[in-house]
Amino acid sequence: MAQFEVDIFNRCVEVDLHDYSHRTAIMAAREKIKEAYEHGFRHIRLIHGSTDIRHKKDGGSIKFTLRSMLRSGELARWVQEKESKNHRISDGSITLALRPNPTPVDRDWKEMPLCDY
Repeated sequence: MAQFEVDIFNRCVEVDLHDYSHRTAIMAAREKIKEAYEHGFRHIRLIHGSTDIRHKKDGGSIKFTLRSMLRSGELARWVQEKESKNHRISDGSITLALRPNPTPVDRDWKEMPLCDY
């Protein structure tokens, strides 16, 4: 079930991308990364699943797209450099270390999109 949880004490957001199509999952991930940065959080964990998939040709398109977005620098505005040892990439999720935001906002979080499946 697609959802997100905000941990204000650890300054971390956890986003579950299950039940989304590839397109919706990537859009939601991008939005939550940006939003977590805007709120001044330190990490965002994106749960994509596909723990048993090791190669792109076997599936796991969300998993491999998120990794590609980090490598390509597409997320550089909000996350630490791709070589940062603060990122955690595992079989079922990716935890991104966010850049410090000198002017964080204090407003409500946006809702996640409706599930595709």
